Amino acid sequence: MHNASFIAVSLILAASILWLIVAAIRLCAADARRRGKSPVLVVLAVFFFFPLGLIVWLLFRPEPIDKGSPRPFRLEDYRVQ
Repeated sequence: MHNASFIAVSLILAASILWLIVAAIRLCAADARRRGKSPVLVVLAVFFFFPLGLIVWLLFRPEPIDKGSPRPFRLEDYRVQ
């Protein structure tokens, strides 16, 4: 019985770690797109160098292109002739 509980705990721990890695990769890819960088390169760096790659991306990422605010609505952009 001891062996079965060890296997169950190991599977739950492995699934949790995998879920955290996938969540970090998805967030980094969306952040890279928002900042105008290649999401593929960021995802590869975060995946292959997981803890260090994520920390490096968070420390050295560029400023967002849109500066975090949506573009204001201007009627002149939607004029129909």
